[in-house]
Amino acid sequence: MKRMVVLFALAALLLVFSSVAVQAQEVGEFTVNCDNGTSFTNGIEFQVVSMRAGYDYTATAVGINGFDPVLAVLGEGGDGLCNDDASEASRYSADLPTTGVVPASNLSSQLTFNHDSSSGFQDISLVVGGYGDQYGEFLLILEGMGVTAADNAGDPFSVRLSPTMTNSGVPLDVYMITRGQSNVDPIISLVDADLNIRTDDSGNDIYCDDAGTDLCWGTSVDLSDYSVTINSGTLPGWQYDSYLSFDLTDLALSDDPDENFLSFLMSSYEGSQGQYLLVFHAGMGDFVKGGK
Repeated sequence: MKRMVVLFALAALLLVFSSVAVQAQEVGEFTVNCDNGTSFTNGIEFQVVSMRAGYDYTATAVGINGFDPVLAVLGEGGDGLCNDDASEASRYSADLPTTGVVPASNLSSQLTFNHDSSSGFQDISLVVGGYGDQYGEFLLILEGMGVTAADNAGDPFSVRLSPTMTNSGVPLDVYMITRGQSNVDPIISLVDADLNIRTDDSGNDIYCDDAGTDLCWGTSVDLSDYSVTINSGTLPGWQYDSYLSFDLTDLALSDDPDENFLSFLMSSYEGSQGQYLLVFHAGMGDFVKGGK
């Protein structure tokens, strides 16, 4: 895989709750202190860019191979909510090309969130860390997303890369899976700050329309034989679903954490509309400042 770092401008955040203190520190550190005494310093940040007001979204972190994730949803000034070991998330599982079977776990974390900003849109940060600063890999599953006529270019998301990710040996994978009887035909694109599709060193556009075909950058397989299980049931993949996979091994990061973003645009083929499930697969490894 070609490796790259994408700059994506940060914007102000607003949420309707306040119970978390957060501090973005040096490269490789993202500290969250929850009001219940739980804290972690190895957080990985995922941004929902320009999230719509008045809609509920559910984020679920599922650990792989015994990893115990803690999930925070953060707003302006680092305020937000934390969760660890949510009973509502204990059914969530998956079978995906880059993970294999991920069984359900009572260690999974979940938060449902929204905002009521008068502007109609705000950026929201989802941060996954390890309980007791343990490291491992996980899935972050986001529900409530949809492609609509009001989306313009599509739904943008960003991931802040860190040495904890590059040291994990786990790729960053992004899946866009159609929900139920939805008619949306998903497309994922890696984009710059102006939402232009990025290209690799050979000039190829980095996007995926139908996984497992020549319409998908990199190496991928058809998602028809894969699935994700949430509280409403098991969502099977199909031949038009999409995903992108990035090898982060030895990726050179900037000393400025705000420059270490990969940014994505979720859209659809020929304006098709409907609900979709967004799934991130990532990992965090042991990180020592000044070296591995």
